[in-house]
Amino acid sequence: MHTFYPSTYLPDTITSHFPLPTSHLQMAQKKTAPKAPLAPPKSSTSDRLTRLILRFERFAWDAAGVFLLAFSLMTLIALLIPALAQGALLAKWIEFLRRWFGWGSLMIVGVLGVAGLLLLRRRLGDLPAVRWGRVFALEGAAFSLLPLLSLLGGYSLARAEAGLDGGQVGWGLATLFDFILPPFLSILLLSAAFAIFLIAGLGLGSWLSALSVRILGSEQPLAVEDLVDPAISVSPAQGTAAPSGLARASAKNKARLAPEFRKQFKVEPKQERPVDPLPRDDRLPPLGLLIDERHARPDERHINQRAGLIEQTLAEFGVPSKVVGFQVGPTVTQFAVEPGFIEKPGASEEELARLRKVRVSQITSLGRDLALALSAERLRVQAPVPGRAFIGIEVPNQKSTIVRLRPVLETEAFYKVSSQLALALGHNVSGEPVIADLAAMPHLLIAGTTGSGKSVCIAAFTTCLAMNNTPEDLRIVMIDPKMVELVRFNGLPHLYGKVETDLERILGVLRWVV
Repeated sequence: MHTFYPSTYLPDTITSHFPLPTSHLQMAQKKTAPKAPLAPPKSSTSDRLTRLILRFERFAWDAAGVFLLAFSLMTLIALLIPALAQGALLAKWIEFLRRWFGWGSLMIVGVLGVAGLLLLRRRLGDLPAVRWGRVFALEGAAFSLLPLLSLLGGYSLARAEAGLDGGQVGWGLATLFDFILPPFLSILLLSAAFAIFLIAGLGLGSWLSALSVRILGSEQPLAVEDLVDPAISVSPAQGTAAPSGLARASAKNKARLAPEFRKQFKVEPKQERPVDPLPRDDRLPPLGLLIDERHARPDERHINQRAGLIEQTLAEFGVPSKVVGFQVGPTVTQFAVEPGFIEKPGASEEELARLRKVRVSQITSLGRDLALALSAERLRVQAPVPGRAFIGIEVPNQKSTIVRLRPVLETEAFYKVSSQLALALGHNVSGEPVIADLAAMPHLLIAGTTGSGKSVCIAAFTTCLAMNNTPEDLRIVMIDPKMVELVRFNGLPHLYGKVETDLERILGVLRWVV
């Protein structure tokens, strides 16, 4: 669950911030000679400007978001009160909106305001995932509303030029519909299209379905969240995980989910937030070179559905249990399962039945049955979770989350490790950052099956060390007999020469280093 996806061009970007060595001989001379202070690299005006922009990047999102919010508010006031539309730029902007969009100008104001809020949320690391299907649906609703307003307003070009109805855009679209269909059918078609696009864009389909089922008195509503009476307190899902998305269960299993197994877990926002970065040496590459990617909250409905299926499947095999919590990680979601009790008959018929605890082995032996019920490719049962009084069932997420290097480097956990050889391992199953100190290790062995991420791990470690140390403080020797994994780091100023790939020279290089 410790996964990194560093960019392949990253060593080149780091190289541009350091002077490059030329040969093994020069490196050996530097090693024996007294160290001279590292001269700051010469930078052009564009480099200084880029560095200044990266340094104040954390303020850019706030400034852009506040500007868009203020601009949308100013536009809204000017549209509602035309007398306040003063100034050359503002007056032309309002005239443009009214002339081309008419009453639909209010939608433009809404788009600007939402964009400002999203920029502010991106600065806070809580930017939700963009659902392009909903975006296109809302655009369809807008382009359906403009001609509808023009047709309802009498289909008048004079009114459109005066900034009424749907403006000139709406009048032009209405002209197209009027050429194809009669006015009555055009209004009916545009009204239906606007309603459909609006429901799809706002995601009201499931809510309307649940409402209709309630009105009709069905016993099986589709919304899992509306079916549970007791609210269960759970630990928060650590980490800004991507929509953890559980493996989608079949419609048949969803319909068979009994009321006593329906859950109502609440996904709390992650507590681990990026801290303000500490001042970095100008000789070090800025963290802005690394990709900064935050993740949205997991889907509560999928988590509740999966938790209920776990309880129901175990109960069907005569193993009562209860899901008491969950943890969302980058690649799996761990459900905390507490074994229940079953009746144990007494020695005689007169003796009352006694309760006994479900054995842990009874749950672990049902791993394949759980994977089948959950439609999961694989499933891991951790029995028990170290230091906890429950069993962990790890279910793969429908979509694995890419754990970038920069968000881990900006966490408080990384800054607490006061070592120049601190390594960002990634996120654990709970979504919490995991940091290690290479200096405290006697050695480091990275092993795993093919495709498990060994090469990515080595690349992430090397990038982490190069980002936090200058070539004067850190020297690296790389050996890559396969000539595949590490050759991308050729030219990195921290290297002694190049990545060694000649089998006949490897032993000599190791002896020279030691």
